[in-house]
Amino acid sequence: MDKESEQLTKEIRQLLKETAAIQKKAAEEAEVSRKEAEARQKEAEAWRKKVDEEAAARKRELDRVMQEVNDSILKVSKQMGGIDENQGHHAEQFFQSVFKKKLEFGRIKYDEMIPNLTYKGKKCEIEFDIALVNGDSIALIEVKNRIHPDFVEKFAEERVEKFREFFREFDNYDVYLGIAGFSFSNEVLDRASKYGIGIIRQVGEGVEVEANNLKVY
Repeated sequence: MDKESEQLTKEIRQLLKETAAIQKKAAEEAEVSRKEAEARQKEAEAWRKKVDEEAAARKRELDRVMQEVNDSILKVSKQMGGIDENQGHHAEQFFQSVFKKKLEFGRIKYDEMIPNLTYKGKKCEIEFDIALVNGDSIALIEVKNRIHPDFVEKFAEERVEKFREFFREFDNYDVYLGIAGFSFSNEVLDRASKYGIGIIRQVGEGVEVEANNLKVY
C-alpha cells in the first residue's frame, strides 16, 4: 500500500470514528430529551390528576352545601306551610262561626249556612268555604289568610262558572260572592269592587261587611 492509500485509510477511519462519536452523542442527547419529555408528561399528568381530584372534591363539597341549603329551604317551607294551613283553618272556623250566628250578607237574609260546600266528581273537585242559602239566593264566601289579587278574578270567573256547572240544584238562584280575611291589600279591594264582590273583615269577635256594590252572578 502506498503512502497516499495509507493516508486516505487513516482519514476514513478518523472520519468513521468521529461520525460514531457524533451519533453516540446524538443518541445520548435524544435519550436525555426523551427522559425529560417523559418526566414533563408525568408531571403534567400528576398535575391534571391533582386538579381533577381538587375539582371533584370542590364539587362534592358544593353538592353537600346545596343539599343542606335545599333541606333547610324544604324544612322552612314545610314549617311555613303548616303555619299558613293552621292560620287558614283558624280563619275558616272563625268566619263560619260568625255567619252561622248571623245569617246575613249584603242586607240579604239567609236561612242556613253550609260550611265547606263541596262537589267531588270525575271531572272536578271544588269547595266553597261558606255558603249562605235561602229560597232564591246563595252567597258563596271564600276565606283566605293571604289573598292574591289574581284570586279575585279567578273567583268571579272560573269558580263561579264551575259552581253553575256542578251545583245544578241552585240553577235558578241569584249568586253573590264574598271574600273573608283578616287584611286586604288595596289592589285586592279594587278588584273586588270591580267584580262586585263583598269584603268581610274581622272586627273583634265579629265582622265588618262591605257589600254595597254586590253583583248578581
